[in-house]
Amino acid sequence: MKKIIHLQRIGDIDPRILIVLQKNLKWFFKNNNIKINILPEKLPLLESEYGPYQRQYDALKVKKRLIKHVNNKNYYRILGVMDVDIFSRFLNFVFGVADMPKNKSFGSALISVTRLREKFYRRSENVAQFELRVLKEAIHELGHTFGLEHCENLCVMRYSNSLDDTDKKPPNYCETCLKKLNDFLDDFD
Repeated sequence: MKKIIHLQRIGDIDPRILIVLQKNLKWFFKNNNIKINILPEKLPLLESEYGPYQRQYDALKVKKRLIKHVNNKNYYRILGVMDVDIFSRFLNFVFGVADMPKNKSFGSALISVTRLREKFYRRSENVAQFELRVLKEAIHELGHTFGLEHCENLCVMRYSNSLDDTDKKPPNYCETCLKKLNDFLDDFD
């Protein structure tokens, strides 16, 4: 099986966000022989995934449908990218969600870019900062699909409870997480 991370648009999202993310992820994973592919079709959001009380989408419901959507397609990794506010279980918002892998041949994750924008906080936009935040959250959630847990080091796997937390962490794995990632990927080959 080829190591390809498939990017899946979910709902209305500017396709340019995925194009920039694809380019940045290609650069990030260049030493791991992982390809990045944008899937052509858009997966719609469903009314049943919307929490009217929260006025947000339930990230776990969306991710569950994403997995069902790609079932039997033999994908290595799938990363859903959406531009709506999301929540998960007991958290009133999340930047993304992912599952720890049940096996090494498939992993799924989801990120939302909504709260990564300055506009969400009524501040003036900074495109470069936004693109870096999207990359960090994508790398973080994909890290979970490669078996990485939250990390206390100065590492992209550090938990982000706020936008400030995302801005403070680097766009790469610490030595410990990088070793775990490489061991995970070496075992797959």
